[in-house]
Amino acid sequence: MPLALLTLTIAQLFDLGTFVRMVEWHGSAAEVNPLVHGLLVDFGLPFVAVVKVVALSLVVAVIAVLAGRAPTGLGRLAGIVVAIAIVGGLVGGWSNARVIL
Repeated sequence: MPLALLTLTIAQLFDLGTFVRMVEWHGSAAEVNPLVHGLLVDFGLPFVAVVKVVALSLVVAVIAVLAGRAPTGLGRLAGIVVAIAIVGGLVGGWSNARVIL
């Protein structure tokens, strides 16, 4: 599980890093997620970055709790959440990178 959580964190930070670069180069209009766009316009880039890190911490904590309850069958759910979070980070980072390039 530690390797899975490390991979998840790297994928999500890839998304955050490419997001920051995209916004620096193309402005807030480049963000297509209406929730993130609204936060960006209303509160600025540092706030969005903090929200991303807090959300990442919450997801990792939930996965740790689920994985700790593996005998009850929640270990598989933890694996599913990890997989979705990794794919989400990679897709988000890739879409941001496409805008940058």
